[in-house]
Amino acid sequence: MSSLPEKMATLYAAKFDTHGPTPEGVYWGPEQDRFDLRFEKMLALIPEADRSTASLLDVGCGFGGLLSFARAKGYHPDYTVVDLTQNMIAWCREHLTDAEFVQQNILEKPALGSFDYVVGNGILALKLDMLRREMDAYAKDIVRAMFGYCKKGIAFNCMTDRVNYYSDELYYRNPLDLLGWCQNELSPFVKLDHAYPLHEYTIYVYREPF
Repeated sequence: MSSLPEKMATLYAAKFDTHGPTPEGVYWGPEQDRFDLRFEKMLALIPEADRSTASLLDVGCGFGGLLSFARAKGYHPDYTVVDLTQNMIAWCREHLTDAEFVQQNILEKPALGSFDYVVGNGILALKLDMLRREMDAYAKDIVRAMFGYCKKGIAFNCMTDRVNYYSDELYYRNPLDLLGWCQNELSPFVKLDHAYPLHEYTIYVYREPF
């Protein structure tokens, strides 16, 4: 039986083959404004003073859309991306410059190095046919790995359970439970943003007071 990362890589590769470097190509649907809003939430991790000096690891980068968005907003980080999907990484290497692209599962070796900030945009959205308890454990492993790679902080988003419709393939998580786990296990310096108009939230975890 294939693992969740293997299934996700296959699923995303097919989406990207069909839709290319667009929101639909990374399984987000057609709305560009929603796509950009998620990028804004990821970049909110980085204080203004670090906009042009920080190193940033983008986990599950898709086609590297965050890099172009960041540059348009005045952020010029030292940008490294890691993704499971071969055709997305190949596209990034061909079309984007001044960045490093790695095809790898971040839960596996070799180690990627150390970065000021690490973001994970949409990497916890799907559970497919994984059991809930297995997905809970997998999500914690991903967040631990992200925090292990950061020197200053991480940001990631997750589907909220404050909804009136559920899809069996999506991963919904109580925001306070996940925030509390981050605070107890990773760092006391955390923030939760549940105030934007999507069925999700973003958690920020810092090593020092922000």
